[in-house]
Amino acid sequence: MNSHDVGRDRDGVEDALRRVTATTLVLGIDSDRLFPIDGQHRIARSIPHTLDGDESVVLTSDFGHDGFLIETAAVAHHLRRLFAT
Repeated sequence: MNSHDVGRDRDGVEDALRRVTATTLVLGIDSDRLFPIDGQHRIARSIPHTLDGDESVVLTSDFGHDGFLIETAAVAHHLRRLFAT
């Protein structure tokens, strides 16, 4: 994860994310130490077409990054929102 830089050779992270044309769901887990919420908000601010504007959706979970696999009802709810667009 640390070696991947979406901004490399694309004029930085924000410029690279501004190139995303798909409607995007940016979702984070409040206890995720691998991908902290401030990073998710940075992504949401930079992608032009997100479901929730310039803020990411934040799910509460005691399970850190594994919350994406454990909080299935909450994740599914937001995926349905994305698929409906």
